[in-house]
Amino acid sequence: MSSEEIDRLQAEIDRLEEQNKKLRVRNRRWMRIAGTDDLTALPNKVFFSTALLPQAISRSNAEGHPLACIMLAPDNLGDINKRFGRKGGDQIVTEVAEYIKGKISPTEKLVHFDGANFVVLIPKGELVDGRKRSLALRAGIVSRHFQCDSEVISLTLSMGIVARSPSPEGVQINTKEVVEEFFRRLVLMLDQAKQQGGDRPVEDEDMDF
Repeated sequence: MSSEEIDRLQAEIDRLEEQNKKLRVRNRRWMRIAGTDDLTALPNKVFFSTALLPQAISRSNAEGHPLACIMLAPDNLGDINKRFGRKGGDQIVTEVAEYIKGKISPTEKLVHFDGANFVVLIPKGELVDGRKRSLALRAGIVSRHFQCDSEVISLTLSMGIVARSPSPEGVQINTKEVVEEFFRRLVLMLDQAKQQGGDRPVEDEDMDF
């Protein structure tokens, strides 16, 4: 093969690689729009906030049952990112997602909220149901090992639990505001769990919002 042919072949390879890169970016964009997280293939925050949670709130009110959510995150992921790089952190997030997917019930929903934060939605869930589920997930996480690059590491979980009572019959609600209040409380409870040292659930005891 002549040098000119080699140059043309290399140019074609470079062009195809650039096209593939643009295609991957476009695919990630469409996955976000479609409501799927590209790292874990779970429902993402957009889909959760515009579809899953509003529908669950409406069903809760219509059927007169409570609704619980758990926001959880592996502790010290920042240290893992520093030690193993972003690739190592993504590996942990993916493994945690796969573990939790295998442990929740068919009626529950798992969402990759953002970063290392996940949400488990529990239809007909009281605070006690959120507590039981969070403790079971925590026990499973701390008792197993996770692969990160070529090393095996242990994890703990911080968890925030929020449950809402159904609205009284005949009372009209602003679903968007209820969704935003769910988010605010979940983030607050998770932050409190982390501030208390992590490796624990923290509950919001007020179910009337």
